[in-house]
Amino acid sequence: MRSLVILLFCLISVASHSEVIVIGKMMPYESLGKSLSYLRDENAGLSLQQVIAADKSHQFVKSAANVLNFGNSKAAYWLKVSYLNSLQDDAYLVIDYANIESIDYYSETSPGKFSRIHTGSIAADNPKVIAGSKYIFNLPVSPYPAKRETVYLRLKSDNILVVPVKIALSQTLITGLGWAERCESITIGILMALFLFNVSVYIKSKDQTYFFYSIRILALFIYMIGYFMGYAYLLGSNFRILLNTHPHMFLGIGSIAGIGFSYRFLNLKVILPWSVNLLYILSVSWIFLTGVSVLGYKSTCADICQLLTPVTVLVLWGLGVATFLKGHKRALYLVISWSYVCATTIGLLFCLSGITPYHENYIHFVPLGFIFELLILSLALGDRLKDMKRSRLQEHADKIKVQEENLYLISSQNERLEKIVDSRTRALKKMVQSLEEANADKTRIFSIIAHDLRSPFNSLISLFSLSDMDLLTFDDVKMLLNDSRKNVDNIHNTLNNLLYWAQSQMKGITTAPSRFNVRVMVEDLMLVYQPLINKKNIRIELRVDDDADVFADLNQINLVIRNLMDNAIKFTPLGFYIRIRIWGSKNHIFIDICNPVTDQLNIDRFVKREHNEPSYGTSNERGVGLGLHLCRDFVAKNNGILKVSKEEECVVLRFNVPKFESESSSAMEAELVESA
Repeated sequence: MRSLVILLFCLISVASHSEVIVIGKMMPYESLGKSLSYLRDENAGLSLQQVIAADKSHQFVKSAANVLNFGNSKAAYWLKVSYLNSLQDDAYLVIDYANIESIDYYSETSPGKFSRIHTGSIAADNPKVIAGSKYIFNLPVSPYPAKRETVYLRLKSDNILVVPVKIALSQTLITGLGWAERCESITIGILMALFLFNVSVYIKSKDQTYFFYSIRILALFIYMIGYFMGYAYLLGSNFRILLNTHPHMFLGIGSIAGIGFSYRFLNLKVILPWSVNLLYILSVSWIFLTGVSVLGYKSTCADICQLLTPVTVLVLWGLGVATFLKGHKRALYLVISWSYVCATTIGLLFCLSGITPYHENYIHFVPLGFIFELLILSLALGDRLKDMKRSRLQEHADKIKVQEENLYLISSQNERLEKIVDSRTRALKKMVQSLEEANADKTRIFSIIAHDLRSPFNSLISLFSLSDMDLLTFDDVKMLLNDSRKNVDNIHNTLNNLLYWAQSQMKGITTAPSRFNVRVMVEDLMLVYQPLINKKNIRIELRVDDDADVFADLNQINLVIRNLMDNAIKFTPLGFYIRIRIWGSKNHIFIDICNPVTDQLNIDRFVKREHNEPSYGTSNERGVGLGLHLCRDFVAKNNGILKVSKEEECVVLRFNVPKFESESSSAMEAELVESA
């Protein structure tokens, strides 16, 4: 009965004093800030005895918030936690915030004596405390159920000091993960997946947008998960101490990467050129913050971040809106994602700055804001990746098309060059052939002058010399003159051929067509060649099937028939015959001169146009090699064709000239003059 009275008295006293926490089975796992009181140690130099004395003199201030937020201060804070463990079960004091550099836990071991446990985010590992993403201390259990126990906490931080204090029973700690821990696990998994995906895309595409995005994910992962959520301990105490000493360095790197990402993603250099200087100022500011963090001025960095972070978020969000209004549709992804980041970041800063009450769930909303941002931007980057693949496929197709066009151009150019080379080769061959022919003509002219003309003249000179010396009788002179008649005829014919040939080479021959009769011309020439015909005992048969007049150049056709008859007489064996036939068609008169030849004569050489070599007749008569050449040219100038053929053992030389027609003679004459 006495014990019951004492317990009721204690409960009444507990109900009337809000600083005492009653530990029971149904006790919720939540922040107990309103049940705590605190003392500000301005110079961070108070000892435990001085704090206990201040407590007895009622200098502790009762907290009005569930989560204590002391802001960014150089002062230390002492917390007084009074509790009543009526169950006498194991209970634990939990500080559910990892970013406190120095924590000293004082618990009473005996009346008036306290033990100290030191820990913190930059302190060495202490086996007496469970330090991870939170700090867990054992609460002393009094042997007296109704006895109130008191523990003191000394807290010191170079950053914003937030202290969510909780008391949990052992059953609560081993029940497993709560919703907050599950959200943190999901956040870690999503960030790792996004980082690995964007790194792989950057390696394949070499697009710097993905590089900046990957750096931002990695830096925010380290800052949000390792520092803000307190999971740096998973990588060892050295990394935990490093990260908690220079946390804003990673925040600065992530922010710089975010600025670079926004610059490339929004294409600000093209759409909003004026914004480049603004981003330059922001980047320099974050570089300065990173340098300050590297030097270890954590408290200064925390003050700068409270201003620089919302400014950066608002500026990038505003640039996203501006580029979207300019027609950059993909900027909508950034506007939506940064809208949520703006809300969560500014809300958290207001809470940490004490403008609005702090709630322990806010610490989970900020990572969710960044996760939401990264997921939305990942969709945008996925869309960008599709466009990049599409553009690269198009670029590849265009490149293949250009290559095909180049190959076609090269092929056509090669064909054109081959044609040019072939044409020039043919022209060169023709030129070489012309030069060879000119050289042969020169050689032949000198041979004609040296032999064919000089030898007959020498004979005549010798004849006249003998006659002047009265060494010859009249009969001898008459006989020698008759013998020289042949030489004189050859000289005359040779001179005519040479003169006409030279004139044709100088392009000086003019074709003057006129009306005349071929039969009359042939008969006159037969009388001229009658001495040679008689000397070789040759018969000439003239057959006229068409006695029509022709319209051609009289002198040229006369030279043609003279040369053809001369050749026929020269190459006809002794005692044989020559057949001359004149026949016609509707528009032309044809002249055939046919004579037998000896076996040793190569008839094929007469067919070749390039044959100009001199040849020897059956009585060793020598030609100059220009006859057939001139004949072909003159016949062609008179719109005819000279053909050489072989019929049995005879050579047939045939050419044609136009008939005379009164209604067309004037037009034909003009045509011949023009061609000449």
